[in-house]
Amino acid sequence: MTASPDRIAEVAKLVTGLKGRLFQTPTYREFQQEFDFLLAQRRASAEDGRQPEARGLLVVAPSGAGKTTLIRNAFRQHPSGLRLLTDDDERADVVSMAVPSPATPKGVGLSMLEALRYPLRRDRSAHIIWQLVKAQFAQRQVLFLHLDEAQDFSRHNNRADQQAVISTLKSLMQSPEWPVGLILSGMPELLDLVNMDPQLARRLKPITHRSLSVSVDGPMLLSALRQYASVAGITVDDELAQTRFIKRLIHAADHCFGILVELICEAIGEALLANADSLSVRSFATCFGKRAGVPDGLNPFIAEDFRALDVRRLLQTEPGPGPKAGRR
Repeated sequence: MTASPDRIAEVAKLVTGLKGRLFQTPTYREFQQEFDFLLAQRRASAEDGRQPEARGLLVVAPSGAGKTTLIRNAFRQHPSGLRLLTDDDERADVVSMAVPSPATPKGVGLSMLEALRYPLRRDRSAHIIWQLVKAQFAQRQVLFLHLDEAQDFSRHNNRADQQAVISTLKSLMQSPEWPVGLILSGMPELLDLVNMDPQLARRLKPITHRSLSVSVDGPMLLSALRQYASVAGITVDDELAQTRFIKRLIHAADHCFGILVELICEAIGEALLANADSLSVRSFATCFGKRAGVPDGLNPFIAEDFRALDVRRLLQTEPGPGPKAGRR
């Protein structure tokens, strides 16, 4: 039976809320601990009137690992109550923004001034723009700058532009008036940019998302399944606690925790729309089929040889029977 528009809207709202929930993974706790240490250092230095060079973090992971969500949750739910950039408060402990594309030094500086709500009335050089950025950071007492999708610094830029980006980032951390800690997050190719300059690399502590595995992460993933289902008010079929299902779930998510959470939330949505009492393998199969637009034979929750499937490709079709061979 097809769900009513009101029911669809209700379930969609619930699924959206589930996706916004925080589930503390080991990577999240590592990031939080390292960030807390740097934050305490910066606050202590500011109170003492000392301005040593700032340090930062480098968060590298493939698309779908959940690095952006991890960092934003760490900021928003920080126990000390971080001041984020808002219209109501001129001061901010952290400024977070996505790197625009193409990520030229001048373009990034302009985007940063826009995020800081500092309008430019006429065109300025990249040098002047970044001087204004530094002045705004000092005025607002910004302690950390988070640049998401930072791998775009190395895309569409020649070697000279990449070196200019590196010099600009280092100058933020080395500013004698008001140094700013740097948090870079992005795809693995970001490592190539950072490693171009040993001085920048030594100022950033790397935090990587490890690929999910059944042996290490199985209990954690089962706990996540049950927690999300409990919030939605449904139970979990016993079959989902089996290792064979966890293997299929990890492969369907391409070993990325962010995608895996999306699958869990959307499968819960399918179960609720079907008026099911529990979350089942069928819920996940339906969810993946809709996400990828694939037939059952290419669905990792149904296909026997699921490890051979490329779960990142959309709208794949199963090959039909080939032409019959003629008699010799």
